[in-house]
Amino acid sequence: MTLHLNHLLTAAGALAVVGGATAQSATSPPRTAPVLVRTGDFFYLPKVATVRVGQRLIFKNVGKAPHTVANTDAKGTILSTLIKPRQLDTGDTQTVVFKTPGLIRYICTFHPTLMRGQIKVVAG
Repeated sequence: MTLHLNHLLTAAGALAVVGGATAQSATSPPRTAPVLVRTGDFFYLPKVATVRVGQRLIFKNVGKAPHTVANTDAKGTILSTLIKPRQLDTGDTQTVVFKTPGLIRYICTFHPTLMRGQIKVVAG
């Protein structure tokens, strides 16, 4: 009799744990890792990055020279409306989050003819 009762309690406990985990995962928002764009001595990798609306994008300078990131129009004119340029020394990062879908072009303000990239922002 004791053995049978222990089996029932173990089974009930297992159901409670499974039920709790299912309910919790159904209400938890999915976690999305940030997208990393490396900037180095005259490059951005990847040159074209894709992020979702609200997802973090991190620029990290892995080069020896300082670099910046500034959004531009299609002709390359610096706008600095979505990405505010600031100097990134070796190892420095800059994080940006976009609120609307679209194509964002950007350049390094120190090396505008050598360093250009794009970000495709897609709906969540």
